[in-house]
Amino acid sequence: MAKAKKDFSAILDKAKETQIKTPLQKVVPVTPKNNVDTDHHKLSLRMYIKEFQDLTRFVNHMIVDERNLTYKMSDAISKGIHLMAEKDSVNRGKEKVKLSAGRKDQATEAEIKGTTVIIPIEDMELLNDIIYHKMITEGNTKYSRLDLMADLMNEIREENPSVFN
Repeated sequence: MAKAKKDFSAILDKAKETQIKTPLQKVVPVTPKNNVDTDHHKLSLRMYIKEFQDLTRFVNHMIVDERNLTYKMSDAISKGIHLMAEKDSVNRGKEKVKLSAGRKDQATEAEIKGTTVIIPIEDMELLNDIIYHKMITEGNTKYSRLDLMADLMNEIREENPSVFN
C-alpha cells in the first residue's frame, strides 16, 4: 500500500511540474441576424390529444408509406387549410377575425396539446379567410382554435380514410 501511495505521489508531483500551454482563442464579435421572415408565419395551435395523435399518424404515413421524407407537420396543416377552403368555398381577402378562446365544451376536461408550425403567409391569409367564414358567414361566434383544428383534422381524415382505419 505504501508503494502505491508513493507512486501516486510521484505522479502528482510530476503533473504539477508540467505546464500545459493552452492556445489563445480569437474572439470574433457576433453580428445579430435579422430573423424576420416575411414569407412565412409562425402559428401556435392548440388541439385535443386525439387530433394531435391523428395529425402525427398522418405525418408518419406521409413519411413512411408515401416516402416523402421531407414532409412536416407544417405541410399537413397547410394541406388541411387548403382542404377546408375548397370544401367551404371561402371568399378570399376578408378582414382578420380573432378566434374565441377556450374549449369546444367548457364541461370537458379532455387533454389539450399545443404545437407551433411555420406556414407560408399565403396559407395564413387563407386560414384567416376560413376563420372569417366560420365566425361571420356561418355565425359561429364561439369558434375556437380547438374547433379549427378539429375541422382541419376532419378534412384530412375524409381525404385519407385508409390512414386512420
